[in-house]
Amino acid sequence: MLKSNLVKEKIKENLTVVLASPQIPENIGLVARVLKNIDCARLAIVTGMLAPKSFETAKRARDILENSPVYPTLDQALSSAHFVYGTTRRRRQYRTVYNFQDMVPTIVNLASHRKVHIVFGKENFGLSQEEIEKCDDIFYIPANPGFPSYNLASSVGIVCYTISQYVEKTVTLSKFDIASHKDRQALFAFMEESLLTRRIKQSQAKSLTNTFRRIFSRTQLTRREVEGLKSFFLKLR
Repeated sequence: MLKSNLVKEKIKENLTVVLASPQIPENIGLVARVLKNIDCARLAIVTGMLAPKSFETAKRARDILENSPVYPTLDQALSSAHFVYGTTRRRRQYRTVYNFQDMVPTIVNLASHRKVHIVFGKENFGLSQEEIEKCDDIFYIPANPGFPSYNLASSVGIVCYTISQYVEKTVTLSKFDIASHKDRQALFAFMEESLLTRRIKQSQAKSLTNTFRRIFSRTQLTRREVEGLKSFFLKLR
């Protein structure tokens, strides 16, 4: 039991729900209440409408909002993450969209040792293509095909509750020396720069880099693998 509690506390410390530019103050308060109910993740907000109505709606979960950092950009909100998941209800061109149920074991495994951020987009549109590109993997929450869109607090609640329930049944977790999200983003930028030194057109270099990004986003690159890939691309220069 002690080991299980330690794992749960570690996951809570490492797992962060990121609200990317939420538009309705009350929704932020409702998300805080959900997180207080489930108690398995932190909250971060990107340029959100954090207003008195958010705190009024949060009620006894005001402390969640008081302790939630507000960032001016998504990049800054993700700067400490090792792995970033994005949420979507739409098909995304050139990206695999996973069923959330299939991702839960991996998310829990990662969060038991590394910082994992799960990003939720605007209420009316979700995550933009640019925001999706900043995510290592994206998933959808199964829903009625005729009415697939959950509201923000419901989405956060389903994700966090499912993760919490899985943790309750899981004690022994594998440890990965996962590279940080920041390091992987730097790797992709290094790849593109290396391709440009080979006199490849900028549009082609970007396209190739995006291809590499999609391939490597399907796996969990370790720090050693990132360094190995950098060494390989360095030889192209």
